[in-house]
Amino acid sequence: MARIIENKACNACGKAKRRCGKQTPHCLRCRTRGIECKYPPSRPTQFVEILSTEEDTPLSVIEAEFSARGTKQLDTSFPTLGDTTLSSTLEIFGIPKTVDPFEADELASSWFSSKSTWLICFPPASSAPPLSTTDVYHFIDHIRRWLRQWVDTGTNPFIHARLYKTRLPRCIQDAYATLTCYVNKTAANERMVLRVVEDRAAGLVEDHRTIEGSLDALEQISKVQALLIYQIIGLYDGDIRLRHLAESHIPILNKWMQDMVQLASDQTTCLGSLVISPTGPTSVAPCETQNLLWYAWILAESIRRTWVVGSGAQVVYLALQGSGPMPCQGGMMFSTRKEVWEAPSAMAWEKLCSEVHVGLMQMADAERLFGEVEEGSVNEFTKVALELCFGRERMERWGVTVDD
Repeated sequence: MARIIENKACNACGKAKRRCGKQTPHCLRCRTRGIECKYPPSRPTQFVEILSTEEDTPLSVIEAEFSARGTKQLDTSFPTLGDTTLSSTLEIFGIPKTVDPFEADELASSWFSSKSTWLICFPPASSAPPLSTTDVYHFIDHIRRWLRQWVDTGTNPFIHARLYKTRLPRCIQDAYATLTCYVNKTAANERMVLRVVEDRAAGLVEDHRTIEGSLDALEQISKVQALLIYQIIGLYDGDIRLRHLAESHIPILNKWMQDMVQLASDQTTCLGSLVISPTGPTSVAPCETQNLLWYAWILAESIRRTWVVGSGAQVVYLALQGSGPMPCQGGMMFSTRKEVWEAPSAMAWEKLCSEVHVGLMQMADAERLFGEVEEGSVNEFTKVALELCFGRERMERWGVTVDD
């Protein structure tokens, strides 16, 4: 594993009289500035070096290891830094407190939005038993409940309460209004409501074709989430017309999700500003610049969770139509720790990240949670995702019962 040099700063940081993170083979400051990073030769010592444990390994070291390991197993949990503020956290990573807020957002967010964290990975061959029909329908029930939760509260485990804080695209407004009608439909108005769902879904796909290629990451996730809502209704409602339409939209949603991830990877440096600025990064209010990192995480985490739900909802449907195993679209990283998604403010989120591991990990590595994490520390989203992958029986042996 890459490790921290315990004595001198690199030559570039020493010459500039800047704090050096002392990561190998290149420190974070040099890597982010694209300059040569060399360390002075180490002096012989009679002391034995004790390597740091994984718990206190600085984040940049974990990132370096991920780059070397590619798509292999990974644990990128945010390191425990003690009682620190965001500014001191930036300083620990070698980022001066006086750096421009947007540059600080870019550098500090590397633990959850660097290029390597957007990889779509496939799980290794597993000996997990095939899922029962009961397990599959239990997953569908959870997703339906989450849609109702969004109608009732404005948030659910894959649509963050602050995601559309400033910008509420028209497509997600239409999806919310349509879903509200759907969950409250009666026998008397059911045909009318299903017609509205059908027309809104077809209209969304047609409108997207006319503007494809000109969207930012927040606009793209809003369209993905809107179509995902229509897909869940169409695939699982039972109406023949809606099901036929939804089946034709499966490849479209898959393509939109891939575009969503690619946009997020390309626009990493401005994810936070996309959430809180109505017109772009240059119009972020000064009072909001200290919250950019939190909003960047909100958009990144929402994109990843939307991928998991979207791929899960569609492959489950395809599996129910045939006799073979469920097709796999690959998994993404998401945060497994309780309370992080529900943090009410940027300050509360920063405090959590500085005190506990948020459990950012690849879906392909999720089985590791059974042996390495206490069942009470994982969030609802993780429990449902694990249950879909490994079944309710495995979850119960772990001591977790996902609420009906």
